[in-house]
Amino acid sequence: MILHCDGNSFYASCEQIYRPDLRGKPVIVLSNNDGIIIALNKEAKDCGLVRGDVFFKVRPIVEQHNIEVFSSNYTLYADISRRITSIYMEYAPEIEEYSIDESFLFFNNCNWTNAEFEQIGFELKQKILKEVGIRICVGGAPTKTLAKLYNKNAKLHGGVFIYDGSQVDALLEQTPCSKIWGIGRAKSGRLAQINVKNALELKHLSLDVARKLLTSVGVATVMELNGIPSIDRIVRTQNDVITTSKQFSKKVYDFKTLESAVFQYSQLVVEKLRKQKFEAGVVGVYISTCNYYCDEPELQYSNGIYMELDRMTSYTVDIAESAIWGLKKIYRQGYGYKTVMITLQRLLPACLQGNLFIDPMNDIKKRDLMIALDKINASYGRTTVSLAKAWSSGQDWEMKREYLSPCWTTRIKDVPRIK
Repeated sequence: MILHCDGNSFYASCEQIYRPDLRGKPVIVLSNNDGIIIALNKEAKDCGLVRGDVFFKVRPIVEQHNIEVFSSNYTLYADISRRITSIYMEYAPEIEEYSIDESFLFFNNCNWTNAEFEQIGFELKQKILKEVGIRICVGGAPTKTLAKLYNKNAKLHGGVFIYDGSQVDALLEQTPCSKIWGIGRAKSGRLAQINVKNALELKHLSLDVARKLLTSVGVATVMELNGIPSIDRIVRTQNDVITTSKQFSKKVYDFKTLESAVFQYSQLVVEKLRKQKFEAGVVGVYISTCNYYCDEPELQYSNGIYMELDRMTSYTVDIAESAIWGLKKIYRQGYGYKTVMITLQRLLPACLQGNLFIDPMNDIKKRDLMIALDKINASYGRTTVSLAKAWSSGQDWEMKREYLSPCWTTRIKDVPRIK
């Protein structure tokens, strides 16, 4: 049996945990630079809003219904997700974190009854609500595709819905193909052309036809609908490329400000590199005016450059200096830049590298310094210790987040106080 657990209106629910005054009230969460709605709770949906709405266009609705607005606080959401996952690990032998608010729990060698799995689902639901403050839904089935489907219908069954072989066909018959994980609108359109309109008809589709219309992914979906596990557990592997990209809240024209941003984002991307215990051999820098911000071609400019490093490294200073060297090569005066991206490539596991002309103690000192820096920033906040040049100019170009909530769980000064 596989249990699929999903947080209800996860981002909005995270914002409500430490704001009990918002419980039962409409809440929306905005994307980077407060552009569009990326998450909302049921109360906000009842006001007529949907995910993907452009915020400034629906602001009258927001104001009319006194909807609470939040900028994306990914630090908070990631920490709440970590807490939920720690509870999943108390119950399941194996876990796949599918996304920040979704996980698959595998009970492959547990010969329990459906009633026992249902009991586990309700225990998880109650424990997470009590200890974390988030409501979840649980769907259980022999395959991941069916578990996702049962989760979608869990709200109609008290939040927990477990597979029953005698009733599954009735559920599939009333489910459009587009609602099945991995099918979507485009593939369901192809299926409709051969008169396959619901999941039960898809279940009985021959594998040859499925392969022709839906490729190997569709074949796996058909098999999963028949109760045959065919979608492997995703094992998170190390990235071939590590990237950090940011869009400024307003255009940046001067080199000094752009340099400060590159220093900041270089720090972030190297932090990711060290978390994976890797070193990089190539640094890339990309800048752009973002063409959709202006209609005049002469004001549009995008360029990038890649620099081969002399040695593999995860030392922030070396990578940041390489990024700045590249920035100087591609920067053009007179343009208003909206985006900067730093990438690290040719990644290999970190190791001490011998070099005839370099004292190995220098590498050891650099590594120890980075270990100390990461520990300090992990304990007291990401920017506690950073490169001085990262803050050499005003930060009014930073990502627009006018409605950002406190980092209740990860920043000492934001910890709630009881009076």
